[in-house]
Amino acid sequence: MLPKTPQYPRWGSSNNTKIMDNTKTLICTAIMSLSLVAGLVSGFVQGQAPPQPNEFRIDIDMYEDEKKPPLNIKTIFMDGKVIELNDERNRVTIVDSSIGNITILDTLQKSRVSLEMAALEKKLNNVLQKMTEDERRKFSSNREPSLDGDMVVLGNDRMLYKFRPMTPSNPNIAISYGVFASWSVRINALFYGTQPLLRMELNQLLLDQRQLPSELRRVTVEVPPNQTMPQGKTSEVVVRMFVNEKLSQEDKTRVASILKSMNEYTKTTDKEFFLR
Repeated sequence: MLPKTPQYPRWGSSNNTKIMDNTKTLICTAIMSLSLVAGLVSGFVQGQAPPQPNEFRIDIDMYEDEKKPPLNIKTIFMDGKVIELNDERNRVTIVDSSIGNITILDTLQKSRVSLEMAALEKKLNNVLQKMTEDERRKFSSNREPSLDGDMVVLGNDRMLYKFRPMTPSNPNIAISYGVFASWSVRINALFYGTQPLLRMELNQLLLDQRQLPSELRRVTVEVPPNQTMPQGKTSEVVVRMFVNEKLSQEDKTRVASILKSMNEYTKTTDKEFFLR
């Protein structure tokens, strides 16, 4: 049974209430988002994976410039594992919640790093608890979700997400991908220095609705050198998502090959791996 999900306003609801009314609520909302995901995957301690639909694959096209070809990422859900294939950046991420472990492969350097999921969760909780009130205000949403045409908007004066929600035929597809996306938030925050709060709120909203973003736009307002406030010039990353509810034989063969060969990669520490 899924844990009770904190209730956010539904898109277009006439009785929406303010979500973020003070700094304490900002950090509590982020921790609730993290705790929800932790609840969904807590079964890994007993060797149980989250609720699984049939095998499926998520394809993502990511544009930093829509005039140029996108970065293609494939995420395969199979046999209780998640395998993210980022061939253009020579990365494979393997999430195995049955043993509480995430392995990341560098296919160019033939190296790998192993990360304990419980340790990642603890580290990020520590980061969140140590954030100052100013940091919480700066990096969390300061307004309730709103609609812009058929897109939902969530954000603040520095960054916002605009996304077009879609509902997969099997709600566990949205749950499984949402859990995976939240582990990605942990990794990006701890090893690449990204701010997690706003993306955690976005993941929470989608998990609450059992939805995925068919299109997601992250708009960042740039802060000029020696300035503290955003000045209006923006940059945008666009992500388009496609759900394939059945795996191809090529998908299965690729996953089998990766799982068979991963132990041949040289094991490194997280500091060695992420400094490259």
